[in-house]
Amino acid sequence: MDFISTIPLANGCSVIASNDCGLIAINKKAGRASHPNGPRPERPAMVMAAYNFDREYFSWIDDGGIKRRLYLINRLDAPTSGVILASSTDEAAAAAKAQFRNKAVEKTYAAIILGKLRPERGLWTDRISTSRIGGRLRSRAGGPAAHAAATSYEVEEFGQNGANLTFVKLSPKTGLTHQLRLQCALRRHPILGDATYGDFAANKRFRALSKIDRLFLHCLRTSLTIELDGKSVEFSAEAPLPESFGAAINGAKF
Repeated sequence: MDFISTIPLANGCSVIASNDCGLIAINKKAGRASHPNGPRPERPAMVMAAYNFDREYFSWIDDGGIKRRLYLINRLDAPTSGVILASSTDEAAAAAKAQFRNKAVEKTYAAIILGKLRPERGLWTDRISTSRIGGRLRSRAGGPAAHAAATSYEVEEFGQNGANLTFVKLSPKTGLTHQLRLQCALRRHPILGDATYGDFAANKRFRALSKIDRLFLHCLRTSLTIELDGKSVEFSAEAPLPESFGAAINGAKF
């Protein structure tokens, strides 16, 4: 039985790329967690299976009675959609995780932000710290334990029909918690639909007008190269842009 066909993916999530060494890319739906968060999770996970937090893998028994494991390589916030990497083997997962730690992974995100972003391309650099508040992780600028955060950006399109929005591509050079969401907010261009760092009044008006309720942040593409069994393996995956992005950027003024 083909391994990919046995993965108990949640509704709205799908495999979009794989290779012979075991790497797998999943297109995660907005609102799905990357993995279960405790025995009574707030949001359902993208894979409906038991999760081992120590070794970071999902496990299940397929219809043929075979025990299966899917190793999680990276994560996205539950409200963020798009590419997440996983692996059917521990070896490929370890090699890929090393590339994430070494900042050797290329990632491109799509976002819709409030306001007209100028200049239309550039590099954002900040120092960001993360703490747990009320059981939730929150990030802010500065702080004694702050780390450097860098993101390059490029405007793709401005909002149509009077919508004061910008469709932008973001390429993070670092991978701090809530980095993209906070960096946009720090420049007074919060991501549309951001319930943590965003403009809550604008989000409410948009939901009322469009009937769309989501964070407009999507991991479009992830690419990396790993060394496995003495060979160099390139892997890249791209998740289609959700239709809601087009509806937002071409929508009416709100």
